[in-house]
Amino acid sequence: MCKTDIQPGHLWTNPWFWGIPLAALISLIIVWATDLNLALFLWFNGLSQYTGKLLWSHLTLLGDGVVALVLILPFIGRRPDIVRAMMVAALLAMVWALGLKPLVGAMRPAAILSADALTIIGPVLKQHSFPSGHTTTIFTLAGVLCLHSRTWGLRLALLALAVMVGSSRMVVGAHWPVDVLAGAFGGWLAAGFGTMLAQKWKAGLLPKIQRRFALLLMILAVWLLLYHRTGDLDVTVFQRAIAVFCLVVALPGLWQLRKHR
Repeated sequence: MCKTDIQPGHLWTNPWFWGIPLAALISLIIVWATDLNLALFLWFNGLSQYTGKLLWSHLTLLGDGVVALVLILPFIGRRPDIVRAMMVAALLAMVWALGLKPLVGAMRPAAILSADALTIIGPVLKQHSFPSGHTTTIFTLAGVLCLHSRTWGLRLALLALAVMVGSSRMVVGAHWPVDVLAGAFGGWLAAGFGTMLAQKWKAGLLPKIQRRFALLLMILAVWLLLYHRTGDLDVTVFQRAIAVFCLVVALPGLWQLRKHR
């Protein structure tokens, strides 16, 4: 990861700050206004017939909140600015996703369409559809990393991954297109405003605060390794591999933090 090239006052004019949520919002309005929600859902939901189901079940795991936070663990001791920004952005993303779900009360595809009209991969979910929490999570993670990088190739790769994870929520039958677009909108804004707020929190870079972040992330990694259940047994090996990988890669950074005690 390259050294960040953003400054507190520059985010407002950074096209990566506004461009993605603006595109998501415009797309959401178009889908809603042209009544394309069902047609687009059925198209995406049918993709697993050609690609297989495992690809999408593994992609959708990356939008799990615990997984996304554990993926920040390797930055401990190396990029305290990224860790600080992600912790703040995660709180904003939770407010967006968890706050709107019960407020809107939208039903998921499985509650509206007949069982033979769609493909379900993983658990059958029927309530709290809008917005997509997994999409919010992955766009928050991708947004934080993009805003802290000046490498265009990495930014585009992260954005492409976020789009794939968001699309997977339709392929597995869990969300409508408008849910996914709302998740992308809110998740990226959470990343942007979370980064701005984090830059004002100077104490968040102190080793003692970073050690608390590290402790929380390690607890989540152990939870992901031993206890976390997503309802899809096909991804258990993958989630455990993520936990082990992040714990191992984080060891040098954890040692650096310990030396700063």
